[in-house]
Amino acid sequence: MKLRTLRGALVVLLVLLLTGCAGPKYIGSVIEDVGSAEIVIIIDKDTRSGFQKAIEDWLNSHNYKYVVVPDGSKHDLDKLSLEYIGLWSWDFAIFLADARITAYHKGQKVGEVKYKASNNLNINKWGSGAERIKHMMDVLFGKITAGELN
Repeated sequence: MKLRTLRGALVVLLVLLLTGCAGPKYIGSVIEDVGSAEIVIIIDKDTRSGFQKAIEDWLNSHNYKYVVVPDGSKHDLDKLSLEYIGLWSWDFAIFLADARITAYHKGQKVGEVKYKASNNLNINKWGSGAERIKHMMDVLFGKITAGELN
């Protein structure tokens, strides 16, 4: 009887561990056609500056022209505005836990990508935050799909 109880407990523990090991997830939609609109990055003062740098690095590497404006700036309706938020968490080391980049044009949301890394036993959550943000930009600008990253 004790062996059966122990085996049952081990099975439950194994199921809990496996369900808690889901890797980071990307969900997103590609920016709808906005032509060659200039890009405006709206700084999020509550997000680490490395997030903005990763966005700028991605835009530079793909030859997009952009300007950076302060947090709280109004959208220029003729330009493609990018707003972002990134939240880091701690689990033996800092990792990008939750992030979103949203694109607006002509006053409408035209694309969005989200990233989520659960604080669980999966070691993939400790990957480079900058690389995760660049993947988000790839999804937002239609270079790859979110499904290819999941």
